[in-house]
Amino acid sequence: MSVTREAVLEYLKAHPEIFEEQAEFFNQVEIAHPYSGRTISLAERQMINLREKNRLLEHRLGELLGVGETNDALGARMHQLTIALVCANRLDQMVGIVLKSLAEDFGVPQARLRLWGEGAANLGHDVCTPVSAELVKEVSAMHHPVTGSVRTGEVAAWFGGESESIASMALVPLRFDGHTLGLLAMGSDDAERFVAGMGTLYIERLGDVIAAALARVLRA
Repeated sequence: MSVTREAVLEYLKAHPEIFEEQAEFFNQVEIAHPYSGRTISLAERQMINLREKNRLLEHRLGELLGVGETNDALGARMHQLTIALVCANRLDQMVGIVLKSLAEDFGVPQARLRLWGEGAANLGHDVCTPVSAELVKEVSAMHHPVTGSVRTGEVAAWFGGESESIASMALVPLRFDGHTLGLLAMGSDDAERFVAGMGTLYIERLGDVIAAALARVLRA
C-alpha cells in the first residue's frame, strides 16, 4: 500500500515529538536553495523562510506607520481649518480661508465653491453665482463625494482656462442639517489624485466642516 504525502503530513502533525527524536536525521536532509540552486539543510531553509517573513512584516509595519503619520497630518490640517472657520463671521472671509487652506495645506490650488438657495441669493458673492437647476438636482442626489475624470460640463467651466489642465476632480456636496447648500469642486493635473472609486472619508469630512461654517452666514 502506497503512503500519500497527505498521510505523511498528518502523521507529522499528530506526532511532533518526532522532530526532537529524529533531530539528527532532519539535519541531514538537504533541499534546494530557493534562489541559488545549491542544496542546503532543512534548518537553513527554515531560517530563510523566517527571514523572508520578517522582512514582509517589517514592510507592512512601515506601511502602517506611514498611513498613521499621513492621517495625523491630515487631522492636524483639518483641525486648523475648523478653528479658522469658527473664528470667521463673513462669507468672504470663509471663502478665502477655504481656498487658501486647500491650496497651502492640502495641495489643491484648483478649487471652486458654489452656493445656492435663498440665503445665497442675497449675499452677492461670486460663489453665489447662479447654477443650473439640473446641477442642483444632481448634487442633491449625491450620497457621497464623486471622484474621477471631469474635463467638460458646467462644473469644469467654473475653472475657466485652468480646466484644460485638470486631469482628475473631486465633487463634494456641501450639506448641513439635511439641506444641500452648494458644491465644492477640487481639481488636479494629476490623473491619480482623485481617481474614481477612491476612499472619500476625509474629503467628505472636509465638506462637512465647510458646510457647517457656511450655514451660519447663509442662514443669518
